[in-house]
Amino acid sequence: MTHPRTDDLKQRARGISLGLYAADLSALGTAVDTARGWGCTILHFDEMDGSFVPAMIGGPAFVKAAGDSLLRDVHLMIARPSAHVAGYVKAGADMITVHAEAPDAAEAIAGIRSAAAAQNRPVLAGLGLMPGTDLDDIADLLAFEPDMLLVLSLDPRDGTPADISAATARLGDLRQRCAASRPVLAFDGGVTLDSIGEIAAASPDLIVSGSAVFKADDPKAAFARMQAAQTETRTETKTQTPG
Repeated sequence: MTHPRTDDLKQRARGISLGLYAADLSALGTAVDTARGWGCTILHFDEMDGSFVPAMIGGPAFVKAAGDSLLRDVHLMIARPSAHVAGYVKAGADMITVHAEAPDAAEAIAGIRSAAAAQNRPVLAGLGLMPGTDLDDIADLLAFEPDMLLVLSLDPRDGTPADISAATARLGDLRQRCAASRPVLAFDGGVTLDSIGEIAAASPDLIVSGSAVFKADDPKAAFARMQAAQTETRTETKTQTPG
């Protein structure tokens, strides 16, 4: 059972989810404060175990240390997420995405909801999709009605380059398939100042970007441009939607 405030959290889970680990890892506290000053409301944590994906970084301690002034969006790129989701809930994560490609994805989604219920607070249970995963093959996972669906435009496991067009088309497919449960639709991978327009035009609720902001010559301006592109498209879509 989902928490009664889950729908409210879904409404807040919109905008740019800023990839914190793209900042200076020796000064993440400063990066959090800086992001808040830019008007950022969501921080993204790419948690990697060196097994599911080659890289390794993160842990619940990083999520906890970021504090609770911003929403904490945790993306678990790990082989056995069900063993770890409770720890991330305890650390204060507001959104936790596990991958459909993990063998225990269903157990992990249930674990997020169980741990959130134990803490009596809403936590969005998300499902991440690699580019090569056929949506028909994960119908059983979609039946769990994840609170969030994260579409990746690239596959960090094998270096597959970003295919923005294919990923935005997938967003549209998921929007239709999951219309009844109305999950937060999120986009990750290949998000740059050059691609943000095309991505925003697909109207995802949430767009993840890290390096394109923190590695920019002017990170504050880069974040503002990302935010403006996404906000403008959301406003246009809302205006065009019949009341």
